[in-house]
Amino acid sequence: MHEIRLAQKSDRAALIQFIDQHWKKNHIFVTSDEIFDWQHFDRISGKYNFIIGVERATQAIHGVLGFIPLAHFDSEIPFERLCWMAIWMTQDAARGHKLGRRLLSYLEESVKPDVISTVGASEMTLAMYQARGYQTGRLSQYYILNSEQSNFSLIAVKDTKRIPDKAGTSDANKRLQPAFENDIIADTENCFRAQIDFPPKSPRYLINRYLRHPVYHYQIYLIRDRSETTGIVVTRICSHAGAKAIRIVDFIGPSDALSGLCDEWNYLLKSTNAEYIDFYNQGIDDNHLRASGFVRREMGDAIIVPNYFEPFFKANVEIDYCISLPPGQAYRIVKGDSDQDRPAQNATSMF
Repeated sequence: MHEIRLAQKSDRAALIQFIDQHWKKNHIFVTSDEIFDWQHFDRISGKYNFIIGVERATQAIHGVLGFIPLAHFDSEIPFERLCWMAIWMTQDAARGHKLGRRLLSYLEESVKPDVISTVGASEMTLAMYQARGYQTGRLSQYYILNSEQSNFSLIAVKDTKRIPDKAGTSDANKRLQPAFENDIIADTENCFRAQIDFPPKSPRYLINRYLRHPVYHYQIYLIRDRSETTGIVVTRICSHAGAKAIRIVDFIGPSDALSGLCDEWNYLLKSTNAEYIDFYNQGIDDNHLRASGFVRREMGDAIIVPNYFEPFFKANVEIDYCISLPPGQAYRIVKGDSDQDRPAQNATSMF
């Protein structure tokens, strides 16, 4: 009943119409050609990184599975190394034909990535991923509050006595240094080599994924320990009604590079007048995060640390994931992976 294949340029209009009608009305891919092409158009193959299920009789799209290869942001990374799944949807007309599973099987058997991952997996799909042998879990959200603020508008503190005290340390030899393209190319190779956790990203990946984003403005910092660069932190400032939050969306390097940065985070909060810094991740050592001044938000804590800003929604958000690595292999997942950190509404410039 359905032909399964990669989306061609000629499928673009029908693909966007499907997203608008069956995924989300006025989705950013519907309202912004720039964001859609930036995230999913493969300029090398001339195709879109979407697997589509097309009904043979009508040639209508009945299902889609978007994916984002690691190589999308650095062509020197092998294309098959890793891909993240993004939008995965079949419409009602395809029910009973296992179209959704066939789309995933096409990704596994025809695109053939070594590793498949999803960040933001739905509860409904987690059991299916587990049945296929994928590891599943939930990202941890860590945060640091601005110690100079007592009144917050973004976060909600229900009972300050129940907020854990931070236990970070400060190393006078460590600092956060703003970095630009030339700095990342010239002075960070050792950070990538020192990170043993999967996946292996690259300087060019960071530049294309973050510094050349068409809408968002990201700030990258080098972690400097005396004269050595030991880690790379990628941040973005989110704002609502004049209040700001600093989001860490990526980190490169060994986990212990984060230890001793408590004073640096506090200075960054004060200099930007942000309410908090947060960091969703999996695979970064909890002890090193706490030694950097972070507190992990737990279910039932007396604090709300918002995730959604566009539009803003004051609520804690749990982000589930899956990854097809075998048990025991170390991996790292951050909020900048997959399509988690992208505009949800149309804009020409966002912070």
